[in-house]
Amino acid sequence: MASYKVEEIPGPQLDLGEGPHWDSQTQSLYYVNLFEATIYRLDHQSNKVYSAKVEGCTYASFIIPVKGRINEFVIGDGTRLLLINWDGLSDRAKVVSCLADLAQEAAGHRWNDGKVDSHGRLYAGVMITENGGNPFEVNSGKFYRFDSKSRTFVQQLDNLYISNGLAWNDKTKKFYYVDSGAHDIKEFDVDKNENLAAGNVFFDLKENGKKPVHFFDGMTIDAEGNLFVAVFHTGKVLKINPKGQVTQEINVPAKQITSVAFGGPKLDELYVTTAKRLVLKPQDPPAGATFKITGLGVKGTPMNSIAL
Repeated sequence: MASYKVEEIPGPQLDLGEGPHWDSQTQSLYYVNLFEATIYRLDHQSNKVYSAKVEGCTYASFIIPVKGRINEFVIGDGTRLLLINWDGLSDRAKVVSCLADLAQEAAGHRWNDGKVDSHGRLYAGVMITENGGNPFEVNSGKFYRFDSKSRTFVQQLDNLYISNGLAWNDKTKKFYYVDSGAHDIKEFDVDKNENLAAGNVFFDLKENGKKPVHFFDGMTIDAEGNLFVAVFHTGKVLKINPKGQVTQEINVPAKQITSVAFGGPKLDELYVTTAKRLVLKPQDPPAGATFKITGLGVKGTPMNSIAL
């Protein structure tokens, strides 16, 4: 087993760091402070972090570059899917347009995790807002595929607690999905119409049927089909092989781990976002930091920009 090194990257420690996205074109890691509607960019070459407040927004649940467009991104704000403009340097980002809004269909909910498949299609889910109830008890969330041509959402799943980690294995044509409140990872086929089908539990975090305090959060996949899953409350990232076996535990010096993404010029660096304040009482530093892990001996798969 390869040894690894954990380093804290520059930048502030965030209340809820989320949504790491590696953009190979700019050699940058983008991520968000969800409740502050603030977006971040780590410039890999200079090792410097830039941030911007998204004007007129309450949330920034995820940030994804738009394919073929410089300085344009899609973010989730509440139930809105927004196109924004940011040069990656200035401290303000502007909303260009609202691409779509779930509005009354998802009233009292907000976007959580969202990612794009290798065809440029966005998949994202909503969960009940924090002031609407306990998201571990209220399973009113839904999961969607965004149709960029019609600017509409196509529902994929319902009765969800906290829609979270997403990962695709293009070799086996499988999609992996985390509902944090269900405490498991499910595996799906994707049919010819781009929709999820034939889902089953791939990995169950429950112990003898009982839900633990810790839970799965964000997730990514390496080139060999191993899942790397953030486990909130534990300070660990689990490496799970295609057979559903845990083959490595990666320790990070912050308990509230939120998400993971491979990046770097060779896609062999694992970036880990964390939360300073969320479920547990406020944590001491380095809680809320974003970490870079090297020396894992694996290579990730490229992350994708959204096609509009």
